[in-house]
Amino acid sequence: MMRKGAFEMEQLKKICNVKIWLIILAVIHTVVGVLAQMEFDVDAQMEISGVFLAISVYILYAAFGTSGQEQARWATVLCGPIWVWFVVCGALELEGVGNNSWSLSPELIPPLFVWGMTALSGILHWNADDAPATEA
Repeated sequence: MMRKGAFEMEQLKKICNVKIWLIILAVIHTVVGVLAQMEFDVDAQMEISGVFLAISVYILYAAFGTSGQEQARWATVLCGPIWVWFVVCGALELEGVGNNSWSLSPELIPPLFVWGMTALSGILHWNADDAPATEA
């Protein structure tokens, strides 16, 4: 019989499915974070968008090219630093590319949530076994 805390942790691990969060992040990052903001007639913007699209490739690799513990560690290593980067840029109110400026505002909540949940899912499954556990 599972203790209440262990049951809640198992439920949290189900919600924080690493592969699902990586796929969600890749789609949102590519469509909303890169393509929707791309100005096709500005060369500098195209170069920056190309770099950001490379991040999507890494995320998709982590989602479809890895599994288990390796996938969880990829998610943590890719998404954790980017989440921290969002927080630091917002706290310091840094200026972004073009007319973008950073501040801790409601606009920052969706990317913080998606990047944070993906990193959290990786942390929760960091030491996951690839083989399912059997009960004695």
